Formats: sequence, structure tokens, C-alpha cells
Amino acid sequence: MQELFEEFKKRLTSTGCILTSAHAGRADACFVGFVAPCSMAPVRLLVCTSHENLTHELVERSGVLALHPVGRGQEGWVRHFGMQTGREVDKLAAVRWRPGVTGAPILDDALAYLEGRVLDSLVCGDHTARLVEPVAAAIRDAERPPLTMFEVLALGLDQDEVPDPPPLYPWTGVSAPRP
Repeated sequence: MQELFEEFKKRLTSTGCILTSAHAGRADACFVGFVAPCSMAPVRLLVCTSHENLTHELVERSGVLALHPVGRGQEGWVRHFGMQTGREVDKLAAVRWRPGVTGAPILDDALAYLEGRVLDSLVCGDHTARLVEPVAAAIRDAERPPLTMFEVLALGLDQDEVPDPPPLYPWTGVSAPRP
């Protein structure tokens, strides 16, 4: 069943995002791929955080987070924020950011951001689903397309070592550029 789920999951695409949070003077960020709008009135978002991440703990304690869609050309962010731990590395030291209205870090070079308060949480195995109420948002680069989770997986950005790029869209035979 696990193999079938992995193959099925690859066919459900969302935008890869950098999630940030802060609590008691400590800030961190991680890469997330489980993000979805879940209500239009009132506006709500569903965001899942891995129990392994320091950012998960900061969201638990603060009840706030900010999401930053990763744009094409920012593939390095997937590895930077997703393949190392905030318990050992200050991931935010390598990027420009400022505190948002909730105190969650807002990344200066993100193509957009949405900042919100967690209204409710539900443990879902190795992740916790967060029901988020947006409180601030901005689109900074409406022209740049976001990097989808399909692209993250096809490029192997979720792996410890980047393999030779497979065809990004297999039916075209066009290979993806190496990140």
C-alpha cells in the first residue's frame, strides 16, 4: 500500500512552500508540500507540518506561521530549508527576512507570502494538519510561476543527492534543467 500511496501522491500536485514561525526569540523555517485551501467563506488554509521539524514545534508554541510559495528559479530553497535541521543550522541566517504582523518571519525574496494564525490542529500520523486563518498576505512577483511538488519530485530535490534530471514532462521528452 505504501508504494501505491507514493505513486498516487505524485499525481496530486501543490505548490512547494517555505513555512516560517517564531516563538520566544527563536525563529525557523522548513519546506512543506502539504498545503491546500480548504474554505472560501471564511477563508481558511490547511497546512501540514512534520513532527521532526523545529518549525513544527515553534508553530505548536506560537500558534502562528507564514507560508512562502517557492518560485521557479528558487529550487535551492527546497534543499536549504528542507534537507537540514534548524536544530543544527540557522537556516534564516542565509536569507533576508523581517518579522511579520504575527512575528513569523517574512522572507524578503519570496514571490508571495501568507501569514496566519492556527485555529485548530489535528495529528495525522507523522504530520499535524493546521487550520490557518490568514491575517496578512502579499503577492510580490505575479509573473514568476510557482514550483510545484510534481517538479520538486521530478527534479529529485527531495533527495540527499540530486540525480541526473529525468524528463520533467515524460510525454515531451524534454529534460528539466539541473538545479
